[in-house]
Amino acid sequence: MREIITNTWETFLQFKGMGMHLGLYFAAALFLNSLSKTKREKDSSSLLSGYSLVFWGIFFFPVTAKIIIDYCIGDSVYWRMFWILPFPVVIAYAFALSLKQVQVAWKRYVLVLCMAAVILVTGTPVYTPEQFRASENRYRIPQVAVDVCQIVNEDARENNLKVRKVIAVNDLLPYIRQYDGSILMPYGRNGPKEGKFQNKNCKRIYNAINSPEVDFKKLLKFAEKENCNYLVYFSTEEADAALGRLGCEAVGDTGQYRVFALR
Repeated sequence: MREIITNTWETFLQFKGMGMHLGLYFAAALFLNSLSKTKREKDSSSLLSGYSLVFWGIFFFPVTAKIIIDYCIGDSVYWRMFWILPFPVVIAYAFALSLKQVQVAWKRYVLVLCMAAVILVTGTPVYTPEQFRASENRYRIPQVAVDVCQIVNEDARENNLKVRKVIAVNDLLPYIRQYDGSILMPYGRNGPKEGKFQNKNCKRIYNAINSPEVDFKKLLKFAEKENCNYLVYFSTEEADAALGRLGCEAVGDTGQYRVFALR
């Protein structure tokens, strides 16, 4: 239970970030009812504030949080709960109610400018150099992943292999099948992320290749059970020597990674 509470709080802190938009949302939700004058406005305000209250109750209450994490979306993506939180709607509606109460035209313009300034000041810049980088290719994936796939496909053509099943380090895991969906892998990116593997042997492969000191003999044993015929690992002298002694053939190198054929 303590783990659930810690996870929900850390998820909240990550979502909150360094900006103040969430604080603006809480302030808007707090003053919705006092800003409402007509019955229709009060009904709408009660709906929004009530929904928000129920959301936060479900999000932080350990029992509901555990049910959602274990049976719905998983621990690592619990932050997706925030997708159903209507905080832009709540903020916009509070601003609209405030604007509606101002009758003088020039005061309305001033209020709109003030609202825009509040949004600007409480947010954080998105379009910064740190958030973007130039794409290395038209596929918009790391070029090294493309190079690895091309090495695998070229070797497979030379050896008349129709099936290519690749074990790769985690850095390449999300990209190989984006470039070439015909290349098979013992697990996808959601396996390690959500702890869901096709079988125990696939989990053994994942644990073996991500071990601080890889036991390549065990890794190859697990790989044989899954009919994997290629291994992509970091290009180091120690790994090259270990895999060479075990009979693996290096068929290509990208500089950062080396591709081995498991004959």
